[in-house]
Amino acid sequence: MLNTKNLSKIGIGAWGLGGFAEVNPQNDDNRQINAIVHSLQSGMNFVEINFWNSKGKSVELLSGAIKLLKVPRGKLFYSLVIYNYYLPSLKDVEKEINSYFDLFKTDYIDSLEFTMPNFNKYGFRESVNFIDKYLTKGKARFTSLTNCSLEFLKKYHKVFKNKLFSHELHFSFEVRVNEDLGITTFASENGILNIPYQPLRRNRTANRNWPILVELSGKYNMSQNQVILNWLNWKGFKPLVKSESLEHIDENLGSFDFKMTESDYKKIDTFRVPNYKIPEINWWQEERKGQKIHVLPNVFDEEYIL
Repeated sequence: MLNTKNLSKIGIGAWGLGGFAEVNPQNDDNRQINAIVHSLQSGMNFVEINFWNSKGKSVELLSGAIKLLKVPRGKLFYSLVIYNYYLPSLKDVEKEINSYFDLFKTDYIDSLEFTMPNFNKYGFRESVNFIDKYLTKGKARFTSLTNCSLEFLKKYHKVFKNKLFSHELHFSFEVRVNEDLGITTFASENGILNIPYQPLRRNRTANRNWPILVELSGKYNMSQNQVILNWLNWKGFKPLVKSESLEHIDENLGSFDFKMTESDYKKIDTFRVPNYKIPEINWWQEERKGQKIHVLPNVFDEEYIL
């Protein structure tokens, strides 16, 4: 089994593989498989898996690439994320987990990850007992969470303590809501790994040419995206990045070939987008108004026009 201390600095994200919420009939499967193979060959060993993306197509592409390369199971860390969209009950969750076991030819999950809405749907105690069963039987090494409030993260940590491996959430140069609410800080202080998705906001951050990123990009002769990923690594975060371009994969991995000064790291760290107000967050409570936390990176460009 892969030691968590030996995880690659960035992980392989699955959003966009095979399509998005639906299967893309025009998807270039070979291009994406080649990109995954290149990522694995380049040392990336942290893989996110979920059957909701492209209705399972992304999982087929990931498993296909891993089989093609014949990567030993113990060389990879699989985080299996459970979304409840097509899973009415925990019995259905169990079936999906069994599908993972069959497809990836393994008998354990490195981290069994639940989204916060799962607990609303299945019940908190029921979900905890379900996850604990996998941990106790050695079918899962750890458990993780996605897009949770600080209150919920504390509650879950109180139950699982050092078995709570990570919290997947959005965190980027522009959108620091999860830090400003104390969520990433609590995780870091309690040994919970922060895993940002969309850390580059699909290149939309670099396209804005924020002066501080332009300055540091020129100073270190690296791209703006490399500066961002380097800074996230300095913070101890492990971002998920998906790319189909071999050049972009190499660029992302090259983000850790340099070191900035402490003052430059802090310059980025203390930056906040001027006049950007944190919207009211709806933590998965349907009767309440506000933005769901997961959409913030996607609506930023609509909200912030300055």
